[in-house]
Amino acid sequence: MAIQKFRFTKAEITALPKAPPGKQVEYADTVVNGLRVRVGATGVKAFCISRFRNKKFIRATLGRFPDLSVDSARAKALELLGDVATTGKNPNDVRRINAMSLVTLKEALQTYIDNRAHRLKPVTAKQYRSVLGNFSGDWMNQPMANISRDRVEARHKAVTEGTVWFGQDKSQLRAGVGTGSKAQADLWARALRAVYRFAYDHYRDEEGKVLLPDPPTMVLSTKRQWHGTTRKTERIRTNDLGRWLKAVEQVRQESAAVRDDVSVSICDALDMALFTGLRRAEVFGLEWDRVNIGGRYFWIDTTKNGDPLELPITDTLLAIFRRRLRLKNDTQTIVFNGRKGIVKEPRRVIARIVAATVPEPNPDGLVPIEFKCHDARRTYGTVAELAGVGSYILKRLMNHRTVRSADVTQGYLHFGADELQEPAKKVERAILEHAGLVEKADGINAHLLAALANMSDEEKRKLLFSLVEEKRNIS
Repeated sequence: MAIQKFRFTKAEITALPKAPPGKQVEYADTVVNGLRVRVGATGVKAFCISRFRNKKFIRATLGRFPDLSVDSARAKALELLGDVATTGKNPNDVRRINAMSLVTLKEALQTYIDNRAHRLKPVTAKQYRSVLGNFSGDWMNQPMANISRDRVEARHKAVTEGTVWFGQDKSQLRAGVGTGSKAQADLWARALRAVYRFAYDHYRDEEGKVLLPDPPTMVLSTKRQWHGTTRKTERIRTNDLGRWLKAVEQVRQESAAVRDDVSVSICDALDMALFTGLRRAEVFGLEWDRVNIGGRYFWIDTTKNGDPLELPITDTLLAIFRRRLRLKNDTQTIVFNGRKGIVKEPRRVIARIVAATVPEPNPDGLVPIEFKCHDARRTYGTVAELAGVGSYILKRLMNHRTVRSADVTQGYLHFGADELQEPAKKVERAILEHAGLVEKADGINAHLLAALANMSDEEKRKLLFSLVEEKRNIS
């Protein structure tokens, strides 16, 4: 059907009828070739351009009538049609590319989170929003292209010194209320770097060229301004393990006496953390449907690095699980349950345990064993290394990813709960030995040698024969 043409005027366009239901009708201007007005079924009228170029129609909306006058529409149409003639580019693509080049930090952050939804944990997304909002809230609605190297350098320094709080609330934009530190400054810069690197590669034109400047966080590397805060090293010293475990048991017994089930649960969880090296969220989030007591193993689905982890149930863990089962009711799905599901904050109980690490009376002047949940993981790793379980086994016990390692051998090693049973027992025994709860192997060997030294050869033969027979009957 031929498009009706006439000279566009305000009166003529105003008089145009509505289009049939579900359709649109276009009219062409006789003054500017390519300028059209489109009328919808509701009577809404909009100017657009239409030009056949490179074997396809290029269409772009200019604006609604009468907000956009006829003369203005003709001027805009001539400009866009001229660009189409010289460049061959679709104005819609140009408009989209311009919008991408002006993407704001807030928009890029949301796109970053959406694109990594399958692997980015909610707590990590929340942390990114929080740290970028707190320390660069005044940047969130600005184009990322405006975030320069100088601004990043100055903001990193300000967060380090804690002199200014750059929250999104304008009332917070004042001096002297900052809560920054070296660690916070690096955390903010790492979050900004991650989002900017993603945006730098993600936003490109139709030819694949990047639309944003080089990531400005590079200035922190070239000028060596990363603080590089060291990894924490706090742990329970091996000669303090006995005192710590005794304090945990004391608080557990005191809590059980007053029917404080949540405190008992936290004590059990801390014991499990020490004897497995699991992270806090992995321990407190463990559910009963992931515990197989009969098979002597349990597993964690959602670990920090995303890899599932299957671990054996040693004798110490078996005692913990059985104790939890005795306290379990029919509605509980969490092993170490709080009052309303997962325990959110165990610090109150930990403070009681820390206080209990100092005996009364205290003739030796012992100081409290300060403790945070992650100290249990560092303690487990230290004891496991001292016990000599081997680096590959230790990586698996602690669920440290090895896929990116240059060591090709690691890619061929896969350990399940059955293969980890003996190494886990070895670490368990080392912890108990350091705590003085079982006799060390050296002491047992010394007692055995002393006993054998006082036996006759005939008695030794009988003992050896009985041990062999007993082992054969057991197997």
